Formats: sequence, C-alpha cells, structure tokens
Amino acid sequence: MRRFLRSGTLVCSALGAFALSAAAQTWPYDHIHLNVPDPAAAAAWYVKYFGAKPNPEGPDRLMLGSTRLLFIKKADAKPSAGSAVDHIGFSFADLDDKMKEFQAAGIKVVTPVRDVEGLFKLGFVEDPWGTKIEVVQDPELLGLHHIHMRGPNPDDVFSWLLAKFGGERSKLKGRIDGVKYSAPGFSDMWILAQRGEAEPSEGHAIDHIGWRSTGALAKTIDGLRGQGVTILTEPRPLPLPNGPGVNFSYVAGPAGAKIEIVERPGVKPGQ
Repeated sequence: MRRFLRSGTLVCSALGAFALSAAAQTWPYDHIHLNVPDPAAAAAWYVKYFGAKPNPEGPDRLMLGSTRLLFIKKADAKPSAGSAVDHIGFSFADLDDKMKEFQAAGIKVVTPVRDVEGLFKLGFVEDPWGTKIEVVQDPELLGLHHIHMRGPNPDDVFSWLLAKFGGERSKLKGRIDGVKYSAPGFSDMWILAQRGEAEPSEGHAIDHIGWRSTGALAKTIDGLRGQGVTILTEPRPLPLPNGPGVNFSYVAGPAGAKIEIVERPGVKPGQ
C-alpha cells in the first residue's frame, strides 16, 4: 500500500507539474492595428507624440518597444470607446509635462490628469482619428503600457485569454485586475478589461489586436480550432515592402474583439 501511495503521489505530482507547465506557456504580444484615413500621417503623429520608432518593414508600421503599431487605411472608422477594445494606454515619466505638450498641440483631452492614490497619475486623450488613449505615470513600465478591453463580464475575457494565449493573471499595482504578458525578448504588456456592453472591434479606430504564434501558424490555428475558437480567416501569407513576410490569420476573441495571430518566420524574438 505504501509503495502504491508513493507511486500515486509521484504520478499526481508529475501531472500537476505538466498542468502547471502548460498553463504557464505564454504567447508573446505582437501588435495593435488602427484604422485611420491617412496611415502616413498617423504614423508621423505617433512618432512625434508617443515616441514610436519607424519600422523598416513599411511606412505604415511602427515599433513601441517590441510591439508593432500598424495602420489600415479606412476613412470612416468609429471611435474606439465602447468597442471590445476600448482604449490603449501609454506611460510617461512626467505626465503633467506630457499633458501640457498635448494641450499646446491641440490634442483632444478627454479627461484631465488626476492622481489616484495608491495607483498613479492618469488621464485620457484621443488621437485625431478616434482612438481613446489612457496616459499614466507608471515608472515601472514606460512607453506602451496596456490595452483595455471591454465586455459584459471581465472575468470571462481574462479566462478566455489565459486559456488561449497564456499570460499571468495578476493585479496592476496590486489593485487592477489584468493579465500580464511577458516573454523573453519582448516588452511587457498588460491586458485589462472593464465591465460594459461592447460593440465588435472591427471597423472601430482600434480594429484589432494581435499575438505572435509560438510555432507554425497552421498548427497554431488548428489548436485554437480544437478549443472551439471561431476562425475568421485561414492562415495566409503577407509579403512586406521590406524584410521577411509574415503568415497571418484572424480569430474571434472575447466580447467581439477581433484578434490576429501572426507568424514571423526569420524574425528573432522581440523584433
């Protein structure tokens, strides 16, 4: 009996370790895709005011750390607020100075800066094409800081993301529920979620968000299909003006969020 128990304990321990390993696998966060009438003008705006860096892959592609900020030409996008991807967040070392810069440039201030005790200073602005942007002063994560999703039940949003893309369920500053994405070579990214009815993100200023496949895209999509995920487009190649092309596919995410899965052959982690 003792031998059996010891053996059973070992088996249970092994299964527990396997489950923990599987749950801990995290997909790297890859990009944000915005709808704008003039991609070149939008790219220049984000370079000037948000410190984005040009990406040699093409004139409508920027880098925010290891995360790409990409643009789709669309003149009639709806504002992002109220969609399944409500807004994006950036962190600055001195938010008061940054807001003065925004005001001097005529950038729309949605909510003035306020200091939330135990959290950080925060406010909201809007880009000229309807993307709502939260600006915060979090010295622990400067630059692109988070994506804020929206849905009737935030826990359902988090559970979906964790089951499909991994990540770490945690609390930002010990207060705000979220999922943190950290992968070797990649910038950290928080995904937060607020409660509320949401319209599908496609066609809004933030059209969709994207994760990077950890292996061959066709196999990744088959795996998601096996988990009951709705595949919106099957994997297909996309050549880029410069650099290696990509393979991409779209899936239906939680609460109407459109999500792109990208495979970047020949590109190192964080690039």
